[in-house]
Amino acid sequence: MTAVVALVATGCQETRIEQSSVLYESATILSAVHTPSHHKLGVKATTADKEDLVGIDFGGNLGLNLGNGMQVSAVEVPEKFAVVFDCEHGQFIVQRKELYDKLKGVVGKRVVVSYKENYRVTYDKDDTGKKVETSRVLIGYDFINASVVEKAEK
Repeated sequence: MTAVVALVATGCQETRIEQSSVLYESATILSAVHTPSHHKLGVKATTADKEDLVGIDFGGNLGLNLGNGMQVSAVEVPEKFAVVFDCEHGQFIVQRKELYDKLKGVVGKRVVVSYKENYRVTYDKDDTGKKVETSRVLIGYDFINASVVEKAEK
């Protein structure tokens, strides 16, 4: 295990975030998703007072106050790329353009996924003063890569 970041050190107890070595798992690509960027204007209800020039609609978008509780809102949605996987841990999504470009043509295929597990680990001192692990909790995964499984020729 490699210690990544020390989070808390109070008294004798210390909590750290640690990662496993690289792990591998088989998965299936369920889909490759591309959402193009777009810009949209619309008239929406606002939180602005009558005298305010600018307001915020209930979606959190900034806009020009028109009065009577309405505003012109501009919504900018950035372009997104994602790949959806299914593995023994369940389904998960990785949002990376380079991964989308690599795997968009192989939806439904088996891949080998490489990743690391992230743990919150607590250490304390025992009666002799030696540092010992008292708790290890899995808190997430760091995706590294996915490679298509090529079938061996007979």
